[in-house]
Amino acid sequence: MGHYLTRCTGQSDSDSSGVVPSSVRSKKDTPPSYRVSPKTVNNKTFQHDETPKQTDERTPSRQSSSVFSLESKIEGFFVRYKDKDDDKILAEGMERFCEDLGVDPTEFIVLVLAWKFRADEMCTFSRQEFVDGCSKLHAYSPETLRDTFPKLHVEAENEFKDLYRFTFSFGVDKQAGQRALPVSMAIPLWKLVFTPRTPEILEPWCQYLEESQVKGISRDTWNMFLPFSETINSDLSNYDDKEAWPSLFDDFVEYQNSQK
Repeated sequence: MGHYLTRCTGQSDSDSSGVVPSSVRSKKDTPPSYRVSPKTVNNKTFQHDETPKQTDERTPSRQSSSVFSLESKIEGFFVRYKDKDDDKILAEGMERFCEDLGVDPTEFIVLVLAWKFRADEMCTFSRQEFVDGCSKLHAYSPETLRDTFPKLHVEAENEFKDLYRFTFSFGVDKQAGQRALPVSMAIPLWKLVFTPRTPEILEPWCQYLEESQVKGISRDTWNMFLPFSETINSDLSNYDDKEAWPSLFDDFVEYQNSQK
């Protein structure tokens, strides 16, 4: 600590400058405003500028309690619709789930929810899929999940390619060993996933599939239809069969041109 200086008030020990040397001053000579008392915290002594900062040790426990509370609510949300014999939400529970959300099971937003939950099967949510999906959305009731719908529509628009490709995997019956989508399933899924922005080519494409003898849609054909719908004119005038399009597209274009 540095030396404290006080003005002399007539003491005999003062020098000609009127300043009392620090070697002859006592503690009582230090004015109150200059006196510094050390602080003692947990049996340790700190100077005035060394006092340890206080921390709120309750914060972690509060956060832990909040997370636990959210998880408990989401678990309860899942159990509300869970099948009595299986640890999943199946068709009956899915109907009640959609009813509580105020939506029809065939609406676009239900597909978006399945996409966000990364559902593996249609009309089914496993416990992990449901809980993980709701946790990411911070939703624990029909009301809080419904509140996320505007945000989900925006995400679906911004990440449409991922949603589109997910739809194929979502529609394939993996338990039956399917590797291609039956046309009877592919057509309604195409119409569903394109709900927000239906391309002009979609209707004639679906009509062609219904009238042709095509039975299944491969993953490659499904994936390629997205750029096909985005780049090819509705009159097919800019279609080039020399490009690497699936052969089914060649057949479709040939059929449409023959109808003109």
